[in-house]
Amino acid sequence: METYFGYIKTPQDALIIFEACRKSKLQRVQRRLSSKERVQIRSGSVFAWDEREAGMRRWTDGKTWSPSRVLGSFLTYRELDTKRRPRRLSLTINKSSIACSYKPDGLIKQSFSICTAANQKLHLISYYSKSDVLAGRLKQPSTDPLLASIKVQKGLYPELNPLDTSGGHSATIHNMRLSLSTPSLSRHLSIDVDLANSPPSLSSSPSTCDDELMTDLSSPPPPHHHHYTPSFTKSMLPLPPAQDIAWGKIPSSEDQRQLNALQALLRL
Repeated sequence: METYFGYIKTPQDALIIFEACRKSKLQRVQRRLSSKERVQIRSGSVFAWDEREAGMRRWTDGKTWSPSRVLGSFLTYRELDTKRRPRRLSLTINKSSIACSYKPDGLIKQSFSICTAANQKLHLISYYSKSDVLAGRLKQPSTDPLLASIKVQKGLYPELNPLDTSGGHSATIHNMRLSLSTPSLSRHLSIDVDLANSPPSLSSSPSTCDDELMTDLSSPPPPHHHHYTPSFTKSMLPLPPAQDIAWGKIPSSEDQRQLNALQALLRL
């Protein structure tokens, strides 16, 4: 029932599987897995199907998985240990309690979907364990001699950016050592977005919080300019030339004092 046995590391690997199915080198899944087939899922199992051909969009395997996370062009899930799951979920769940619910040496599931130029909706599900990948026990389609003749035709998958076919797993979170003491970094990391219902766009690699942090750190803040606009008063206005001033018409303080004294006497 497996379409392929190996490790889907990059989107290019997924496209090779789709092309091999299109050229009848591999077989697509035509129906949902039976209970017996679900039990046989192992590290290295890869399943590919056409949504219209198989009559299914969602994949069911009978296992319990963590919420999805975006890793390159894939959605990834970690297998949970159902025997250690608490009966009641606490409202305050921390990272340590979530980590304890992961199944020891459990599987990791990847999902990849794409729409072809002919509006054919293709899906791929792959399973692997970290130990198998680190030990090199699973081969990639791109390095498999049996699939060496499979070439992905240009334009057949227009939704996929060519830059996305080279990687997808080189997440920047593994290559950075950032200090989280500044308020701007804390603000970025305090936002936890649930991507379970939002599949990644294949036209561009999704950015992670670490990508945004690197952008903030690599680009210096714009210089802050202070603009001062002076407020003009009459005393600050320029004076006319001396020859243009009517000096005889300018009252002096002494004249004003004498006029005030005469007005006071007339009132008496």
